[in-house]
Amino acid sequence: MTALDTEIATYTEANPKSKQMHERAAEVLPGGDTRNSIFWNPFPVYIKHAEGTQLTDVDGNVRTDFVNNMTTLIMGHRHPDVVAALHDQVDHGASYPAPAPSAIKWAEILCERVPSLDKIRFVNSGTEATLNAIRAVRAYTGKTLVAKCEGAYHGNHDAIQISVTPPVDKAGNAERPDPVVMFPGINPGAADDIIIMPYNNLDAAEQIIRSRADELAAVIVEPINGQCGMIPAKPEFLQLLRDLTNELDIPLIFDEVISFRAARGGAQEWYGITPDMTCFGKVIGGGLPVGAFGGKDEIMNLWDPNHGPDFVQHAGTFNGNPMTAAAGVATLELLTPEVYEELERKGEKLRQMIRDLIAELEVPMGVTGATSLFALQFTTEAVTDYRSYATNDKQMLQTVFTGLLNEGILMSNRCAGNVSAVHTDEDLEKFVAALRRVLVRAGYA
Repeated sequence: MTALDTEIATYTEANPKSKQMHERAAEVLPGGDTRNSIFWNPFPVYIKHAEGTQLTDVDGNVRTDFVNNMTTLIMGHRHPDVVAALHDQVDHGASYPAPAPSAIKWAEILCERVPSLDKIRFVNSGTEATLNAIRAVRAYTGKTLVAKCEGAYHGNHDAIQISVTPPVDKAGNAERPDPVVMFPGINPGAADDIIIMPYNNLDAAEQIIRSRADELAAVIVEPINGQCGMIPAKPEFLQLLRDLTNELDIPLIFDEVISFRAARGGAQEWYGITPDMTCFGKVIGGGLPVGAFGGKDEIMNLWDPNHGPDFVQHAGTFNGNPMTAAAGVATLELLTPEVYEELERKGEKLRQMIRDLIAELEVPMGVTGATSLFALQFTTEAVTDYRSYATNDKQMLQTVFTGLLNEGILMSNRCAGNVSAVHTDEDLEKFVAALRRVLVRAGYA
């Protein structure tokens, strides 16, 4: 048996009720799944309770959560202030057919904190946020093309589901990648509206943007690339994009759905680089479904219904709903500068302990990340972009992911994770001790 086979056998034996639930789910959900990011083989665990940093599944197994619902729960599970805000709101109603006062406060907090925001609109997912931001810049510029980075996930819609995890043999030259439609059902013509750049490659990005500048409605970028393992952009790469788009009069969009947890004003504050538009999700909703997009007045005012028949229309039954607003306001009010400083300290401490362990055991792997975000990389290459990320040993990734589940640790199914404000130094040490045991079982000692 391989190390992976052994870990899967242990996992299957320890999670019989989750296995049964997955089989039941497969009768009514394709593949037993309604969200690919929380699916893994042979089956996912089913959670029945969460508290702070701890998850309890239907089999009674308790795991320390280093996923936090894909970076969302920055204050951990069931923070008392967030729970109290939700209880108070539900006593007054879960949703209304008219605006809620709390949405104003929510918007005011974000516009005060985030350098790029004059105005903001709320939606219900990061996918909706990027969809509407792209629509906004196309309406503003009258152009269609959008430039994005290879290996970047910006949501599940046709306009941007291009070259997220393309087969390298179909993706063209690394310096000038070809756009690759990700799966059947996406409009094949969507690839014609996307220009692909290599992440963190200054010369290539400049050449590509300059060559199509007259056609570009926007450049969109994640300051910290989540899909490839929380890879931080080089500061000089983001500065180049900002300087170049300013020079060429092209709107620059930061996708901060993940990276907003980097600082009080997001990664744009952390880097000191201000885009024209920003997309949000995850953290700003306090654990409830959420998305938002915002930016300069001259772009955002296109959505104003008072501007006559040519305004950009945008409905959504649950946009700015009072339950999410209540959780979002409560969470944002908890996120003081001191909390962000502590998050960054814990994130760097964890990454350094992982580096030390890798060096001690001489494992051919690495760790990437920034602030409170981290990911394990199963390659000897320095991972700075999609092509280097694609060299990962996928079997080793699955072995470690499953092994950590067996050790009472939950990461994402791509071995990415994040630290919450309620993780302790003991939690970090527990993670590294668990990783050590998994790597030893895999043959490193």
